Amino acid sequence: MSLRLPVNRLATAVALATAMQAGAVSAQDAILITGKPVDPNQTTITQQQLEQYQATDLEDIFSQDPDIRVGGSFGIAQKVYVRGIEDTMLNVTVDGATQAGYLFHHQGRLSVEPELLKQVEVNAGAGLATDGPGALGGAIRFITKDPEDLLREGEDVGALVKLSYFDNTEGGKASTSIFGRLSDNVSVLTSFSKTDTGEIVDGDGNTLDNTKTEQENGYVKLVAKLDESQTLRFSHEARYDDGRRNVRPHFVAAGWNQANQQQSRRNTSNVQYNLNTDNPLVNLQTNLYYTKSYLTQKPDSGAKDGAGVKSIGMNAHNTFDLGAHKLVLGTDLRRDTGYYINNTSTTGPSQDEVLDLVGLYLQDHYQLSDTVLLTAGLRYDNYQLNDTTGQDINSDGFSPNVGVRYSVTENLDLHASYAQAYRGVGIKEAYLLNFATYGDNVKPEEAENIEFGFDYEKDDLTFSATAFYSEIDNPLRRTSRSVITNDGKVKNKGVTARVGYDWDRTRASLGYSHIRPTLNGEPLSDGTMSVGTAVGDTVSLNLEHDLPDYDLQLGWSSRLVQRLERVESGRAEKPGYGVHDAFAKWLPTGSEDLALTVTVKNLFDKQYLDHASYGVSTDSGDIIGLPEPGRDVRLTLAMRF
Repeated sequence: MSLRLPVNRLATAVALATAMQAGAVSAQDAILITGKPVDPNQTTITQQQLEQYQATDLEDIFSQDPDIRVGGSFGIAQKVYVRGIEDTMLNVTVDGATQAGYLFHHQGRLSVEPELLKQVEVNAGAGLATDGPGALGGAIRFITKDPEDLLREGEDVGALVKLSYFDNTEGGKASTSIFGRLSDNVSVLTSFSKTDTGEIVDGDGNTLDNTKTEQENGYVKLVAKLDESQTLRFSHEARYDDGRRNVRPHFVAAGWNQANQQQSRRNTSNVQYNLNTDNPLVNLQTNLYYTKSYLTQKPDSGAKDGAGVKSIGMNAHNTFDLGAHKLVLGTDLRRDTGYYINNTSTTGPSQDEVLDLVGLYLQDHYQLSDTVLLTAGLRYDNYQLNDTTGQDINSDGFSPNVGVRYSVTENLDLHASYAQAYRGVGIKEAYLLNFATYGDNVKPEEAENIEFGFDYEKDDLTFSATAFYSEIDNPLRRTSRSVITNDGKVKNKGVTARVGYDWDRTRASLGYSHIRPTLNGEPLSDGTMSVGTAVGDTVSLNLEHDLPDYDLQLGWSSRLVQRLERVESGRAEKPGYGVHDAFAKWLPTGSEDLALTVTVKNLFDKQYLDHASYGVSTDSGDIIGLPEPGRDVRLTLAMRF
């Protein structure tokens, strides 16, 4: 389903956004949205983009957006930063199921299978009440495919098989998806993928020890249309990631960073119910979900330990269409449990750590006139934590937001907004449950975000820019090995801009970001774990060209990062770099039944460390972080049956 927004774009955008929130037009149905979203800072990454560059990990997913950075070199170690703020300070969901908790600060907390994704939505900065609890730096929503997204008109069953080869790691990936209709009202999708790669080779030809990957991902989704107004979705995903890794996988192998056998697991079950009636006061969406993730490490000595997080939760919201007002009223209920695994000793914590969260929210989109849209919302969140020492830490607070979008002309919109976000004290990083405690009088974290900008669209030209300033008070971080406490204030300011043009067969876009986060007056460094990091000014260029006579599509992507000279005191500067990717997709038979895609990542074999990676600069000036992979030629054969 392709949705295009006519004039009045503003009114249609509001109707679409509120319908998506309520489920009348769910995010699962919106493959591509052109026009102006209600939240001007929403970035949408489409299924087509993921396939063109043969996305295999988080870096591939977000590679074309200058606002979003991924450091860590390979999947298990990758962390996502939105406007320089780490994903630990964002609300992250998969089909509405919150991905809570954090396993180990030397590894990434997000693991997704790009093959399953239909689109990814990123909201930068504290924003709408619908972004969810604790969205200090924004929200990321991963949305998976439905069976109907893969079935063609008139089809009852189909299959998609993909075989990939990765030159850099001399590895490969195989995936199979089978989808079909069990009846007129029930459809099902099953998918299985397996990735097996060797060790990464950097741009200088060096092999990065202990970076092999063994991943398996199984997925099933059942969609039942109970009647014309009710839809039920059930999905379950099991993701495994095994390998012999460095204890701290985002750092180079060394005597102080020896390898061991590691297992990473995530299982997520989700039930979603939509009730969409002709009554403008009844548009309901409810999610009930359960996620369990854990990491274990087993040194050569045979000892084994690990830690995990379990989350069970429910969120529900209803949209009331009151004409000029579109009101979204909702609630979030969640219990997170952090637990420690130790099979060789009794040194673990005396009990699990448990957080109970209750949230209520109201978001209004008010079409004041044909040219003015007002937004206003309020969240209330209550956090009740019982930590591993038996201490109760309770906190609650409000998160208000207001915004305005004004259509100066048919082609030009101006927007401005102010928002606060509140996050109470939650469960600690799972691997710290064994020894770290919260400091005395620990406080909740609170964020403020103010921004303004414009969107211009005429014929095939689009141009937008946003300036923002944000603060996060009392960020929680480990100030010593065993104490987690509040540490001052994060300040962040920046400008982002994008321009695009769409010719008949050619599409081009150029993006720019200037972002400068600081902690207590010092630039955020790659060592400020669980908060964020500063990166150099970034320019991204994307080009695509279609050759329909040859059933061929070509593409080019560049990311240019300026040297970062202003860094934390005692740290080395971060060198600048430019990285270029290209792809070609060919349909030998003229249809999508058979597709051959060749992608070249890091075309010129650049040796570099992403500015978002840990260990780019240290107090001694040594580089201990993992470089990014060198040139990687990827070949994928996709067969549709």
